[in-house]
Order: sequence, then structure tokens, then C-alpha cells
Amino acid sequence: MVREKISETPVPDQNGSTTPPVLKVLYLLAVTAGTFVVPVFAATRSVRWFIIPVLLALQVGILLACRIRISEIARPVWRLKWFFLFLIGCYVLLPPESPDAGDLVLHWHLPLLAWQLALNLTGFDRAALMCLQVLTLLLASTAVRATGSGRDLVAGLQALRLPELFVHSLDHALELLGGGKKSRQRGRKGARQDGALATIKGLLRGDIGGLVQTIRTNIARAAEYLGHDPERRLSPRLAHDVGIVTGVALCMASIKLLKFLPGLPFAPGHKALLLFPLYVLASRLTYSRWGGTAAGSIMGVIALLQGDGRFGVLDVLRHVVPGLVIDLAGPLASRLPAWALGYCFLGLAAAAGRVTTELVLVLLLGARAEVYLFPVAVLVPNLLAGFLSGFVTIPVLRALAPLDAKVNYDRDAEIETKPNEAADICSQEMAADPPKQGASAYSRRHGQ
Repeated sequence: MVREKISETPVPDQNGSTTPPVLKVLYLLAVTAGTFVVPVFAATRSVRWFIIPVLLALQVGILLACRIRISEIARPVWRLKWFFLFLIGCYVLLPPESPDAGDLVLHWHLPLLAWQLALNLTGFDRAALMCLQVLTLLLASTAVRATGSGRDLVAGLQALRLPELFVHSLDHALELLGGGKKSRQRGRKGARQDGALATIKGLLRGDIGGLVQTIRTNIARAAEYLGHDPERRLSPRLAHDVGIVTGVALCMASIKLLKFLPGLPFAPGHKALLLFPLYVLASRLTYSRWGGTAAGSIMGVIALLQGDGRFGVLDVLRHVVPGLVIDLAGPLASRLPAWALGYCFLGLAAAAGRVTTELVLVLLLGARAEVYLFPVAVLVPNLLAGFLSGFVTIPVLRALAPLDAKVNYDRDAEIETKPNEAADICSQEMAADPPKQGASAYSRRHGQ
């Protein structure tokens, strides 16, 4: 397969868009910032009901102009129905946040009952605006994703001078995932899903071999393809890290395709049971300090390109933060005994990062305290899956111990080499300094 070259020159795609990729990324960031900043400042708060609906209408107009069907626009919006109902209920049915808030409250007598229901109309105004903010963010992400060739986001990220490990691994992973042809993507998607499903069945029987073989196959596939690409001239260690991160990201993408608990709101985050061991692998098997973060970032971008998630670009945080937590805790975890309970607690810490998307969203909205029950409800099943992931991490690490040992050996050799080099330099300087000092002292003595 001939590798596509990412050019800065805008090329029309299948939807007729000729926008440079970097402008799409900057546009998404600008819309996200404007959507949440407008209600915060007093200068723009009075026109919030003008600016936010206009931004929302702009996203809908862009999608319609690019011939995106109404059903495709409404599908991601429909995923948020329960969140919107929860948000509106918190503001309409609960009393005002402060007795002196001056909210307009309508007392409604329920028919056929002697009950009186207090409806906070001011709270409804706030909740409705928050719903429009979330919709604007979601549709802006959809516009960037659906109005390009599928590689616009990658090209835009490359133009922003992001770390080489992330950029090369993301580009490499997207090439291996199919390159952009829908028929080929559907076939490979089905094959990946069947393979991942077989892995899950093996795990239910207590057989970890299927998961380990999947990891080895994807890492070998990524390394082999990278070795046959003459356009990439990477250092040996960077090439090794790109192969590992790409292979791990491919495994993550396969697991994300599974729908073994579809649409069940009581068990979000259950896939962390298999995803967290992959984060640990990416962190342990790479020379880079941020292997887990890079793998999570790639998984987040792939999920965004596939339309996965409910909160647009903010969903990338759900995948990045667990990798960052595991990378930061990696040096400590590697020095502790290799026991499952230690990785169970590491999984707990990473699971807390899985709710970063919901937490950041509530913070950006400036919502009342009761709305924080939403990320808390999501946190509980994530913590359970994160804790149990430790029992999967240990056998996976043991099965791939040779790769881990090689990386650790090279790291230790590098650490030992640096003090030796410093000692050699110091000894050379000390050997060279005495003649100079003696000559100067001799001249000073005889000059006197």
C-alpha cells in the first residue's frame, strides 16, 4: 500500500472541503473556548442567549452544507438524552442554590393530587443554556471529523509540532487501520471485532494466551510495516517505541469495537479491565517516559475520528489521563514487587482519570454541586474495573517479560554509562590541569 503524504496544501476531499487541516484544529479549539467562556464574563453574559445559539446554528449549517444527513447529526445528540434530562432535573426540580439568588419559581398544583411542585424557571434557563453549550461542542467536533478526508486531524496535529512519538505513532496506526476506504474499513473492523471477541471468550475461561498473542501480533505487525516504510527515518529507539505504541493502540482499538454490554448505563468503563494492562505495557516496553500517555492519546484521537464517545473532543481526555497516571506512577511500580495487588491499586488511580471528561465538562459548565453526582456515578464502575485490571496486568507482563527486560537493560546501561563518562571527563581535566597550575605558579615565583 502506498503511503499517503500529508501536505500542507489544501486538497478537496469527498465533501468538497478545502480547509487547511491546521485551521480545522484551531477552529475546534476556538469554538470550544468561546462556547464555555461566553457565560463566564460579565461583558458577554448578557448576550449568551444570542452567541451560543448562533454558534450551534453555525455547526448545523456547516454539516448540512457538507451534505451530512440529519440522522447522522442527530445520532450523537441522542446519546446525551439522559445527561440532558439529569441536568434539567437538577436545576428545575431542586430549590435554588442560594435563598438570596432571586430565582423565578413557579408553584404548580398537580392535577388530582394535593401536591404542589415548585418549578425553578431560572434554573431551567441555566440548564437549557448548558445543554446548548454541550451540543455546540459535540457538533463542532462532528464537523471537524465528518467534513474531511479522515486525515485532516492528523495533519493538523502534525502542524502543531506535537511530540514525534505521538505524531509518528498516530500516523502509523491510522495507516494500519485501513487508510480511509470504507469497504476496507468495514472488513477490517469486522475481522478485528471477531478476533477481540475470541480473546474475551478465552479470558472468561481463564486463558490469557489469546490476549497475549493479540498483543504480540499487533506489535510485530506495526514493527514490520514500519521497517518497510522508506520515508520514515527514525532513530532505533524511536522506531522501537513507535512500533510498541502503535501495536498497543491497535489492540485498544480492537477492544473498543466490542459491544458486549451495549447501551447499559450502569456499567460504563467496563472495558478498562482490558485497556489498563495495555497502558502498563506501553509504559513499560518503551524507552520514552510517556509511552502510556502516547498510546492513550492515539486511542483518543482514533475514537474521535470514529465518532465514539458522547462529548466530542473532550472525550480524548478519557483516554489520555489514565496513560499519564500510569506513566507518572511507572518508576514506583517498577521498583515494587511484581504482585497483582500493587497493579490493582495502580488501576484504581488510572480509573479515576477515566472520569476526567465528565469532571472537566461539569467544571466548564459551572454547574451546581448536585450535578457532580454525574461523574461520581460514572466513577464507581470504573473503579471496580480498574481494580480488577491488576489481575490481568500481571500475567500479561510475565508473558512479555523478555521485551520488558531488554528495555530495562538498555535503560540501566545508559544510566551507568553517563556517570562513567562524567568520571572520565573529570579525570582527564584533572590530569590536564596540574601542568597548567604548576607553570603559572613557577612563573609567578620567578617573576617576583
